[in-house]
Amino acid sequence: MFHALGNYFHERRRGLTKAAGYVGGAYLVGRYVSERLKDVRTSILQERAARENLRRRFEHNQQDISFTVMALLPALGKHILEGMDVEGVTKELQAFSRPLPVHVQQEQHPTAPSESSVTSSLDTNHKPEPDTRSDNGSVSVVSSAEGAQTDMSASSTSWVDQFSSMGSSQLSASSPAPASGQLPGSQPHLNLADSISSMSSSSVAGPSTSLATPDHRLDALSPVTRSKAELWREVKMLTFTRTLTVVYSITLLSLFTHIQLSILGRSKYIQSLIQQERDERIREQLQYSTSVYALFWGDSSLEDPDTDELEESDTVSEETERKFLTLSWWILHVGWKDVGERVRRGVEEVFEGVSLKTKLTAADVHRLICDVRRRVEYEVTFEGKERRINFMSTLLPPTPETLQHVLTQGGLPTWLAAAHDPKFDAFLSETRTHVASGSFERVLEVCLDRTTEVLFNGVKRDIFSTHLQDDDASLEPAEHRERLAAMLPTLARWCHLALEGLPNELVDSLADTREVTALSAIIYTNFEERFR
Repeated sequence: MFHALGNYFHERRRGLTKAAGYVGGAYLVGRYVSERLKDVRTSILQERAARENLRRRFEHNQQDISFTVMALLPALGKHILEGMDVEGVTKELQAFSRPLPVHVQQEQHPTAPSESSVTSSLDTNHKPEPDTRSDNGSVSVVSSAEGAQTDMSASSTSWVDQFSSMGSSQLSASSPAPASGQLPGSQPHLNLADSISSMSSSSVAGPSTSLATPDHRLDALSPVTRSKAELWREVKMLTFTRTLTVVYSITLLSLFTHIQLSILGRSKYIQSLIQQERDERIREQLQYSTSVYALFWGDSSLEDPDTDELEESDTVSEETERKFLTLSWWILHVGWKDVGERVRRGVEEVFEGVSLKTKLTAADVHRLICDVRRRVEYEVTFEGKERRINFMSTLLPPTPETLQHVLTQGGLPTWLAAAHDPKFDAFLSETRTHVASGSFERVLEVCLDRTTEVLFNGVKRDIFSTHLQDDDASLEPAEHRERLAAMLPTLARWCHLALEGLPNELVDSLADTREVTALSAIIYTNFEERFR
């Protein structure tokens, strides 16, 4: 029987060998495929965990950006509101409506009957009269940042009502004859510093000092004091200048903060990956050192010199991070003035020919604001073509001397500001590259469109939609017309809300813009070359 069984396997040994080979090969292939599938599954899980970690860190970085912008906004708002004091000029304008005491009039002009008639006309204009206007309500400009949160219609005698009740003949009579086709006191190329200094002097000579004693009142009526027409022009120009300066400054500050914290967040992410890899290598070496093989062949060092070099080159010190974040001092203290200067010139060119009594629709206001934006964002070359500016000098100091001045003024010690820091220089160079790129230009345009839309929606909501409730409800908001003078108080109040409001509509709208998030993602994930 065993002999027959042996003959049976011997006769079929070729087929059995092939079958055994097939089975063994299938087993080995199955083991190999199983191992590869296990490796693929592990890599997919690791990649998914890495992506989740990256996404979580990126979202946390975006929240940090919003918090940082909100933390910097009070300093920016303080400088803009103090530098463009619309409320101070408004107080000086309101002082014209208050009559002089009788003994002051007699001391000033004892034999001038014509002046007494002018004073009586001012008294008549100052008396409360029933408001017969159907398309304008009683509004007033707030006098301080705290007053921005109060109701705009709380004042019983607003400067808009005074302007509406004042005739055009009185307005022209209150100022000297214009020279060479200009408004009285207007300067075609008046810069922002002159405007701020004149506003500061007018604020000091406002109603709080000019109405204290008769002597102060006489000083307020001295030839140095600006005329009523000049004050009205200054209020108009300064209100629109401050409004658009707020729009540009908040937008640029937000984008600059996105670039800063995205670069720092990426560096910290890379540093965490290197540290994780280093810990993994140390753990593997610990396992190797405890093996039987290590007992015979000796222990190996647990330190990896390559890892130490990588960690040293990618580590961001606290001093470097502090120096890089201090760069925002420039736009908070200097850059906004550069923006305000450009906005002031654009506003003067566009609104110079628009009278305060001109009735405008919402579409007209939007068109005028867009016209100012075009003059601010574009410059004319020698060839006569328009070229978009990149606001580089607004966001970053242009020279090494100004850079060291910014670091010193930002609170850094002199030795630290002057110390050579290759990592800081790399961050600064990368920031300049991003600001000068076409991606930043596109994102800035979208963000300015978004913030202008927020401003325009506020104008329609607070000016045009409010009056439609009292007028014909069948009219569209775009068809309703409102005097330009009636828009100034709402724009002045909007600046306070945009700079001091919580939650902040402008900051939130910029943070929710898809292009801003895309720009931050591009900067945050730009580390492929580092791991090649």
